[in-house]
Formats: sequence, C-alpha cells, structure tokens
Amino acid sequence: MKAKLTGLIVLAMALVMTGCSSTADYAYVIDQKTLEKQENSTRLSAHTGHVVWMNPPLRKVEKVQPEQPE
Repeated sequence: MKAKLTGLIVLAMALVMTGCSSTADYAYVIDQKTLEKQENSTRLSAHTGHVVWMNPPLRKVEKVQPEQPE
C-alpha cells in the first residue's frame, strides 16, 4: 500500500514538473505601429511639438527557438 502511494506521488510530481518546464518564452520589442500612429498625429497638429519617447511602447512576442543541429 505504501509503495503504491509513493509511486503515485512520484508520478504526480513528474507530471507537474514536466508541465512547468514547457512554458513559452517571450521577448519585448518596440511596437512600430504605435510609434508611427503617434508620429503621424503630431505632424498633423500645429500645436504639438516633437515627441521624444523616454519609454517607447512595447509589445510581447514569443521567441523562436533555433533548431538544434543533430
């Protein structure tokens, strides 16, 4: 009975550990669409000065893993 319980616990832990290691890896890149939209609106308005981004708008993209050579 105790061996069966230990085996089930080991199996459950193995499933949990492998599930946690398969999360996607993300990177943040500058969002060019938002930048262009803001720059175009400042060109159309006579009351707005030059926009300088201290923290440019970012978007999250999934990293692409390079294939491992065999």
